[in-house]
Amino acid sequence: MYRFWCALTAFILTAFPVNADVRIEALELRAGIDGRPGIIFGKLTNTGATADRLIRVDSPDARIEMHTHEMRGNVMRMRRTDAFLVPADGNLTLKSGHHHLMVFDWALEKQGTPLSLTFKFDESPSISVSASPGKAYKNEEHKGHKGH
Repeated sequence: MYRFWCALTAFILTAFPVNADVRIEALELRAGIDGRPGIIFGKLTNTGATADRLIRVDSPDARIEMHTHEMRGNVMRMRRTDAFLVPADGNLTLKSGHHHLMVFDWALEKQGTPLSLTFKFDESPSISVSASPGKAYKNEEHKGHKGH
């Protein structure tokens, strides 16, 4: 019976590998001004041989949404998305005009302190980090984010 359980455990561990090769680097948190949401930029690096998807980012102090931009005719539009691909042996860059995280309902009294974040993936284990606030976003950098 012992051999059976050892063999079953070995099979499960090798048949369903967990990708623990994603790391989060260089997070930049910018508070919004004039009632606008904040924004998070940074880089996720996957050193593994399989791609993964970032499916959610949670915070106890704010509501986090994943956003991207797309061309519609001759106009670049921002839209909410359900997931970001983190390519195998590659990077997902969160930056202005591309994929980024929006920070909503962040209490004013907490905006000077680090924001706790938990990144959740399809395959990789969740990663908990904190992002320290940097400079606030200027109005012209924040177009299209008011009221959403």
